[in-house]
Amino acid sequence: MEAMNSMQLDHLDEIAASAFDGYLVRKDLVRQYSQQYPVPTYVVEFLLGRYCATVDEQEIEEGLQIVERQLQNRTVRTSDQELFKRLTPIR
Repeated sequence: MEAMNSMQLDHLDEIAASAFDGYLVRKDLVRQYSQQYPVPTYVVEFLLGRYCATVDEQEIEEGLQIVERQLQNRTVRTSDQELFKRLTPIR
């Protein structure tokens, strides 16, 4: 897993984070996973919102492990598309 940058929150960010606790999605993580996996951005936002909607770095790290596992198990990488097509039975 890639190293995460630690976020520094100013006073206004802390107020917003406490007011919208459970609704924050870090856009840097959305971009990272949208580019890394062939899924729509809203899917990545949903997963991050579900498992990483906090400002606590430990909880975010645990949530990222879940998100990464979900995306790995449910997406087909570009390099594996032909293999997947070959293994899929023709109806």
